[in-house]
Amino acid sequence: MTGTGASVALWYTSFSMITPLGFKLQHYNRFTGPNLPSPIISSKNWLRLHFTSDGNHKLKGFSAQYQVKKMTELKSRGVKMLPSKDNHSKISVLSQMGVAQGHNMCPDPGIPERGKRKGSDFRRGATVHFSCDEGYELQGSKSITCLRVTDSYVGWSDDRPICRAPMCGGQLRGPSGIITSPNFPVQYDNNANCTWIITASDPSKVIKLTFEEFDLERGYDTLTVGDGAVIGDQRTVFHVLSGTTTPDLVVSTSHQMWLNFKTDDTSGSLGFKVSYEEIDQGGCGDPGIPAYGKREGTGFRHGDKLYFECLPAFELVGKKNITCQKNNQWSAKKPSCVFSCFFNFTTPSGVLLSPNYPQEYGNNMHCVWLIIAKPESRINLAFNDLSMEKQFDFLSIKDGGKAESPILGTFSGDVLPSPITTSGHVARLEFLTDHTYTERGFNITFTTFRHNECPDPGVPVNGKRFGESLQLGSSISFLCEEGFMKTHGSQTISCILKDGNVVWDNAVPRCEAPCGGNLKASSGIILSPGWPELYKEALNCEWIIEAPPGYPIKIIFD
Repeated sequence: MTGTGASVALWYTSFSMITPLGFKLQHYNRFTGPNLPSPIISSKNWLRLHFTSDGNHKLKGFSAQYQVKKMTELKSRGVKMLPSKDNHSKISVLSQMGVAQGHNMCPDPGIPERGKRKGSDFRRGATVHFSCDEGYELQGSKSITCLRVTDSYVGWSDDRPICRAPMCGGQLRGPSGIITSPNFPVQYDNNANCTWIITASDPSKVIKLTFEEFDLERGYDTLTVGDGAVIGDQRTVFHVLSGTTTPDLVVSTSHQMWLNFKTDDTSGSLGFKVSYEEIDQGGCGDPGIPAYGKREGTGFRHGDKLYFECLPAFELVGKKNITCQKNNQWSAKKPSCVFSCFFNFTTPSGVLLSPNYPQEYGNNMHCVWLIIAKPESRINLAFNDLSMEKQFDFLSIKDGGKAESPILGTFSGDVLPSPITTSGHVARLEFLTDHTYTERGFNITFTTFRHNECPDPGVPVNGKRFGESLQLGSSISFLCEEGFMKTHGSQTISCILKDGNVVWDNAVPRCEAPCGGNLKASSGIILSPGWPELYKEALNCEWIIEAPPGYPIKIIFD
């Protein structure tokens, strides 16, 4: 079994401890997994963040903002102060209303959701105790004490704990909640056997289960969902789920539902996250609307029907209509809308996707799309995403509508190409795949423009654009949003005449979150590389925030 795929570490001390060979560090906080850390204040005038990731599972990462201010201004909910090397203190100062100054009273630490607190004395030296409601486990310290931090500040010895459902099984009550596999969203354990029983707080209601994320080792690790509270009774089983396929939702016929999660003795996957809530009897719940699709019908009661259709260029896969049955289950899963393998586009702009994007495309495909603009126009194609099996699956773009038209470019792998522009008003795209591996595919935006214009350059992801004119001789400028930096292209582009063609003189910039840096501004944003998408593998990033002497740094994870 592997451990957590990525972590963020915070180191803190004074700059006087930096040597020519590196840092001599004594204190740090390490964060990993999905739990949001409390805001943190450094004890000195610098802070170092170190982000590492492995090559296993990539997630969304983190977004954080920092501020440099005087200590008296750095007050916030849930502040954790980093220990100072000077007094060898290892006190973690947290509270609902921040640290307290000028007196011997800590702020009210609050009460955990689904929990209790014993003690209402918040003076220095006082201790409060926490416990959780039945069916929930305490995560964190059972008790915290109000302690002196500096001559001017007092604070709690630890964070207020949280009450969460047991990681592996338990008795759960409504009206709603979340169930996850052990360690989610990190790989679950081998040889797990977890059972949950959900009971509605109102016996006249039933339980609706919705699948938010699901990835189990296909054929070996399973999640069984059943009706009632008799675990393992085959007569009550709704589904035995494995792999990545799930129903839209499951609704019990009684006020109870059970789940049993079993894994084998080999490596697992990311696991699952499901939500449950109580709903009225006599219905199947809202199955949702397919992406790129439409739905007719608003009733979810017994006998109600829902009708589905897809947007132009998409094909419906599955049933066109489904019915809510008396067992509280829909007659079929809602259909999906998959991008068609053959389509002629006549609109002045649009999006062209590989079939099933952003999921994996199929094997042995040969798709053809035509983009047909007005005769006085040309066509520009900009790649938003590209991920194909290199050398074996490829996309060809041709300058014209025929199979023998000149090829403007053939693309494979995962390197984003520069935009492609046709010389005429028709473009032909051909997508071919072999019989082996498949990937995510591609996402392309196309626009049309007149011969005396440059193509619309769009707006960079994570960036801003200044200027709208596309005419020959005009210019457009770009600026990356805070936390991102230009890694490709030019900040300003101009529409020029080159070799008889009207073109931009430079590429549009690419704005990406950097992997580390030295930050000396009074405030800023730090993002994991790849944000807001998944971070990259094998990262080793380091940011150093430096403030003037006497000014600590506060960092908040969003």
